[in-house]
Parts: sequence; structure tokens; C-alpha cells
Amino acid sequence: MEPLKDILTIYEDKEKILKYFLPESSTKHLDEYEYVQDLDTLFLNDKIIMISKSTGEIYKKGTIIKITGDKITIKNGMNISLPKNDYYTFRYLKRYKSKKNNRQYYEELLKSLG
Repeated sequence: MEPLKDILTIYEDKEKILKYFLPESSTKHLDEYEYVQDLDTLFLNDKIIMISKSTGEIYKKGTIIKITGDKITIKNGMNISLPKNDYYTFRYLKRYKSKKNNRQYYEELLKSLG
């Protein structure tokens, strides 16, 4: 069950709508996060928050360590695989220049392979 499904189909700015209708207990953690509509834009080492589509509550936070066709595996103390379509996914906006988190590297690699 996804209570916000119908309202999200009406509006273009889904992030704004989600941040308005999700519970305050969830939205207070989303200030530095952006809603990810196209899950193919996620990369390894992205920090994400997964919010349950049925309850609107934060289910898990973590760092992506594996992406498959229908699941995302995150590390948050332990590794957990979550179905992509059961959650609203928010990605952390700040990018730090570190060798561990080479988002730009992954983007360029994907472009060169595709």
C-alpha cells in the first residue's frame, strides 16, 4: 500500500511533495538529502535514506555497497538488502573529496562503458 502514490503522479516536483506529506519524524532528517526518482543514477558509496512507502517513516540509512536489478544493499552496521520499489530513496547531497567515495569516477566510468 502506497498512500502518496496518486498525489505523486499529479505533481512534477516529487521531492517537494514528499517532504510536505511525509511525517515530521522523517522529514527532519532530509535537509541535506535529495529525492532520487531514477534509481539508475545511484552509485556505490552513495549515502542514502530509505523511507517506507507504506508508512512514510525512515526504514534504514546507510552507504550503498551493492546494486542489483531489484535490490539495493546498504551498510549500516550490518549489510541489508532492500527492494528498490518498496521505498522512497533519498541521496546525501554533500560530496567529499575522498578516495573512498569517488562518485565522479563512477559516473565517468559509466559514460565510457555506455
